[in-house]
Amino acid sequence: MYPRYGRRLPLTHDQGLFAARASYLIPTLTVVVAMVLHGLAGPRAVPFFISETDATGMDGVVFTVGLTLSGLVQMTYAWHLYHTLEAEHPRLWFVATLIGLLASLNTILVSQFDMYRYINPHILTAMLAFGGGVVWAFLANRALGDQATAKGKRGRRFGVFLAASGFVVMVVSFQSAANEIDSTGMTTAEFLNQAQDGIQVAAPAEYVLVCGLMLCLASFRHELLGVKS
Repeated sequence: MYPRYGRRLPLTHDQGLFAARASYLIPTLTVVVAMVLHGLAGPRAVPFFISETDATGMDGVVFTVGLTLSGLVQMTYAWHLYHTLEAEHPRLWFVATLIGLLASLNTILVSQFDMYRYINPHILTAMLAFGGGVVWAFLANRALGDQATAKGKRGRRFGVFLAASGFVVMVVSFQSAANEIDSTGMTTAEFLNQAQDGIQVAAPAEYVLVCGLMLCLASFRHELLGVKS
């Protein structure tokens, strides 16, 4: 066992497993419920970005509260994993944990900066949350090395593949459409309407990205179960 930085959280094994489940179930339920409510309320267009659900109705409340709670749980989960699991590459494991904490923090921040009023902070925090999550999962898998379980490795590899693919497709497709538009004087909704051709591809890619990240979060449960055995 190698020395860790910081102090271990006072979580039992069962509480750690609960945090593992909550880390992906809370954001998954948040996204699904917020999108359903937004769809019923009358969306701007279909498909739409997940962040478009952060509106003034109940969908916005679910989005903000759910992602804030998700970020807090994920920060707890990342730190618990760091102090609980053995890694083949300790220094990389610590770096991966710091990136995971940064991504979790930006999950909280993105819920506070809605895209209708704070478009630039929203984009920045969203990219750090999504991109940081992908990097965290990739580096964490490398850091664990042979200490990881076979099921955990497979889950993270597939999750990282989905998340990274979705991230690239989302950014490229939306940016290609956005570059064709002069957004001067437009509201966010008007700009999104003009960019809808790109969003037709970018929004589904965002859903794939989120699914991949949830698979990565869920995959560490296999390692936690291995610690107990």
